Amino acid sequence: MNQTVTRYLRVLTHLGDVVDRIPAVRWNSPSPCEGWTCLHVLGHVIDGQRQIASLLSGQGPREPMRDPAGAVAGEPAQAWAAEFRSMRERLATTDPSLRVPSPHGEVTAEWVLATAVIEPLVHTWDLAQAAGIATSLDAEAVGACLTAVAPMADRFAATGMYAPALAASADATPEERLLALLGRKAG
Repeated sequence: MNQTVTRYLRVLTHLGDVVDRIPAVRWNSPSPCEGWTCLHVLGHVIDGQRQIASLLSGQGPREPMRDPAGAVAGEPAQAWAAEFRSMRERLATTDPSLRVPSPHGEVTAEWVLATAVIEPLVHTWDLAQAAGIATSLDAEAVGACLTAVAPMADRFAATGMYAPALAASADATPEERLLALLGRKAG
């Protein structure tokens, strides 16, 4: 299997591990994403997977849901498990070199996954923080995202979807540096 596809699946699997550990009483806890609870973050990730599936299927971009919590039907862990199964099946049949329409023009499926992995990666941390769960992010995915984000962190904040970058200490780990670039304070 392609390295980018494998990385994406690893990140989704880790997110599922965190989701499975969130106690029912913590789903309404505030997350590091201003104004969002754990449920909103999970709904956003589920909706994001549906957007990625739309791109990979060649249907092109689709609008994000206005209320991300609406993507979680029923029990949150079960909703995630169903979405994960769907995405795993899609990725098993996706040719990484397939060219698909995207908001950035025609790109490869591999490019879509390499770019999109930042969302489930960082939101895994958001969910863990909100639920009080210790976790470490996938080091290889962190490295890949850090390389991509570092030169354009200001553009991420300009979208309004990320907080402005924070300063990271000189001895910060790659995970801490990536989180700081996306306006999150680790530790």
